[in-house]
Amino acid sequence: MTVNNSEQIGNMLSFGANDFYFVEIVKRRKDNPELSRSEKVIRNFYIESFEQFDSSIPQIIKVCDYENARAYLRINRRNYKKLALHINKRIAEYLLSGNEKSIRTVFDSVAGEIHSETDNKWIVDVDDASPLTPSTSLIDFLTQLQIEANRLPMLQIVPTKSGYHIVTRPFNLEKFRNAYDDIDVHKDNMVILYCP
Repeated sequence: MTVNNSEQIGNMLSFGANDFYFVEIVKRRKDNPELSRSEKVIRNFYIESFEQFDSSIPQIIKVCDYENARAYLRINRRNYKKLALHINKRIAEYLLSGNEKSIRTVFDSVAGEIHSETDNKWIVDVDDASPLTPSTSLIDFLTQLQIEANRLPMLQIVPTKSGYHIVTRPFNLEKFRNAYDDIDVHKDNMVILYCP
């Protein structure tokens, strides 16, 4: 089953000065048993506008289909200025530790770790879901938790290969885990954009 969430995810994006979204195309051993490691990053995209997002989707799909890989988008925006400060710090750390070879990976590594989102989004990751849509009780509970956290509720359901992601605003994680200890919540993670 092909998963293409580009239209739905495109509607969740917003851009400001120096902002971008980080897209990674990842080949996983789960889909490619011949891989010697659990996953391999094939290519990254840095999406700076709606126009660039729309124009990049055909190329992202082409690479994913060819490589049997998945495209993921980090749902919290990144910012070049904030990133540059953290990159400088990381390079200094590598130089001080004598780890100069790692400098070549600094940009993508820091882009995967540091976001500048003012409207933080979390991902509720429901795998092996049956049915492949959230129950009313889960949706109601997430809505209530966001209200209790003084946030306008956001609930975007994004299909995956084996379930779905629910993109939300932050909430009381302890309360959620007490009610749903079998569901993972990611505070700054990737949402699936495309998977062949």
